[in-house]
Amino acid sequence: MSLIKRLVAVSYAPPAHDHHNLGVNLQPLREQVLRIAEQEKPDFICFPEICACNGIIADTVKYAPELEPFAAAVGEIAREANTALVVPLLERHLGRVFNSVPIVDRSGKLTMIYRKNYPTMGEMDAGVTPGWEVPVADCDGVRVGAAVCFDANFDSIPDQLASQRARLVFWPSMFWGGKLLQHWALRYGFTIVVAFGPESAVINMNGDYLVKQGLDTWQVRGKRLPPWAVADVNLDRELFHLDTNQNKFGDLRAKYGRDIEIEVHQPEAFFLLASRRDGLTVEQIAAEFQLEPLRDYLARSVKQREDTFARTHLPPRK
Repeated sequence: MSLIKRLVAVSYAPPAHDHHNLGVNLQPLREQVLRIAEQEKPDFICFPEICACNGIIADTVKYAPELEPFAAAVGEIAREANTALVVPLLERHLGRVFNSVPIVDRSGKLTMIYRKNYPTMGEMDAGVTPGWEVPVADCDGVRVGAAVCFDANFDSIPDQLASQRARLVFWPSMFWGGKLLQHWALRYGFTIVVAFGPESAVINMNGDYLVKQGLDTWQVRGKRLPPWAVADVNLDRELFHLDTNQNKFGDLRAKYGRDIEIEVHQPEAFFLLASRRDGLTVEQIAAEFQLEPLRDYLARSVKQREDTFARTHLPPRK
């Protein structure tokens, strides 16, 4: 069914605060969230990388709070604003400090937390420990995941997100991402929410930027527009390889007509299928017509390759 979600990526970081020694204080961020909620009525709001621990990272690692009191404070704001929140921080966990992205749903529940798998060398020199898991969870009816900044250079991250059927990926950052993220979106079938101080964005599953807006945007600098990017996106979409799936386009259109969208990317041999009918999901359509999502098609190809090696005893052992 059509699953329209209003996504907001905010170019904002609250004033620096010692959440570890002085207690968690998110009042400035709360005021920003309530302002956005009043104007936009969003389903998700995402802030930039480690925004809750703003400042020079070598100094702020010692201010990193534990997750429980921080997530509780974010949860209170989420309930008040009636929106899911992504508020990145430096987190104290297992006696170490991580670059973390908790996702809290609109009821205030902590849905999942992602810890940056690939911190920069500068971060690690400053005391940030790499994470090792790439979780995906259901949040307000959507399969969500996250990655952070430098992670964009490493294909293991989107591979793991895709294998767990993530549809919406939050990417808090300290750089734009650009075509790296456009590749992620098209190749893996994600909508990506980019939260970056100078310019935040939303990238659709087809790899196109739907919106870019942030502190360096001309209209924002002139006080004509707010410092956030907002887009309404149908997240009930799935990515497929054309291959034999394309032979079923006629039957799909004959049965569902304007209730579906088929968006073909011929050079890449991909297509996106979306449902526009209430009560009809893209998974139901795929099952009915035996359409194989791209991730499953590629996984089956890899398995057949491995089976062929095993059967033929190739490649030769060195």
